[in-house]
Amino acid sequence: MVGFFGQIDRLGKLMLGPLFPILIVNHPDLVQEVLTQRDICDKPFLYDFLGLEAGLIALRSGEKWRRVRKLLNPTFNTKMLTSFLPIMGLRASKMIAKLRPLADGHTDIDIVQFIGECTLEMIFNTTMARDANELPGQRDYIRNLEIIQNTIGKRALNANQYLGVLYRISRAYETEHIARGYCNEIADKIITERRKELDETLTESEVDENEFHTKTLNFLDRLLEIQKENNLIFSDSEISDHLHTIMAAGYDTSSLTVAYSCLFLAMHPDIQHKVRNEMNEVFHSSSVDISNETLKQLEYTEMVIKEVLRMCPTAPIIARQTANEIELDGIRIPKGQIIAINFFTLHRRKDIWGPDPEHFNPERFRPETTEGRHPFAYLPFSGGLRYCIGSRYAMNSMRILLLKIVQNFEIQTDLRYTDLKFKYEISLKLAGPHSVRLVKLNKS
Repeated sequence: MVGFFGQIDRLGKLMLGPLFPILIVNHPDLVQEVLTQRDICDKPFLYDFLGLEAGLIALRSGEKWRRVRKLLNPTFNTKMLTSFLPIMGLRASKMIAKLRPLADGHTDIDIVQFIGECTLEMIFNTTMARDANELPGQRDYIRNLEIIQNTIGKRALNANQYLGVLYRISRAYETEHIARGYCNEIADKIITERRKELDETLTESEVDENEFHTKTLNFLDRLLEIQKENNLIFSDSEISDHLHTIMAAGYDTSSLTVAYSCLFLAMHPDIQHKVRNEMNEVFHSSSVDISNETLKQLEYTEMVIKEVLRMCPTAPIIARQTANEIELDGIRIPKGQIIAINFFTLHRRKDIWGPDPEHFNPERFRPETTEGRHPFAYLPFSGGLRYCIGSRYAMNSMRILLLKIVQNFEIQTDLRYTDLKFKYEISLKLAGPHSVRLVKLNKS
């Protein structure tokens, strides 16, 4: 897929099986047209494979997506995001405590396992008002989530599994079905318990609709309040879909990006040194709080994260479907046409990123370097009309996780970039462990 997309400058066509022509778009000008046109806001049948038809990522109708997104936007406003920062810091510190006994400079660890568990705890605590310590089975949830993603990724790239009647008699479906059952059980338990808590604690005066109240609800509480006001808007299954979406998307984006960041920093000790110096300068003592103001000062750290997202975009491939006939690059495109964009290859165009786009270089994101770059040449959180609702949440969690890891440990690895083999499981996964060694640092 990467090789094929890389051969396309502007438009191309790919056949998935004999019946599914996919239009390939690989130029920033055309990517911008596709992602900003209301007539190309729908998503194709491939998103049905996610099994989250009401979630923001999988919701196929662009018109319905706009209505739902408007209702949920307040849950990621600046006030809410700021309130999450202390929780994220506490969870990241708990992860550091787990890693410290393994930081002997000799033990290889798969860092993504620790980061993933911490990320899920952050999501439980922040977007669902749940104490992660009260939710046993987190590792089992992650394991089953990865099983689901693996089977979906394989299905998306195998046209012989597109027909539901054939897929449902396959071993892959049986595996996916069992994994979904476990994850659904966790989500249903969270929803039931939180609804009961809200019913018991909120009085009529406390749930009166006003702007301040709406903007201080976390993601799950907002869903439940909307349903309570009008149960025709969200059914229980739709709330479950939204909950799975936020858990899966939040887990993948933060955990994978920070794990990749650890690998790249280990491969480039000079860059790791610069990141640590910046962090120690801003957070020079334990009395310095994690806040929007202090996180904004981690400018070079943010450049590193952006470069990691360039090379390893969490969602490497997305697709749209035309709601009406359109014209694209002078070509008539019929209604119902699937259009695909590969961010992995878009982020490696030599005419945009230079002669060596496979080279890890955070300097690409200095303000003077990014000036004049096409706004749709770099899309780690997609772009246009269906831009990711949780992008600022993700950036905060990634900066905090990386801050705690780099300030406490020197990161080492025997891996080199040429050793990394990627695989597609809806998100961009590594075919092998994110293998690093940690050495404790004297923070005095």
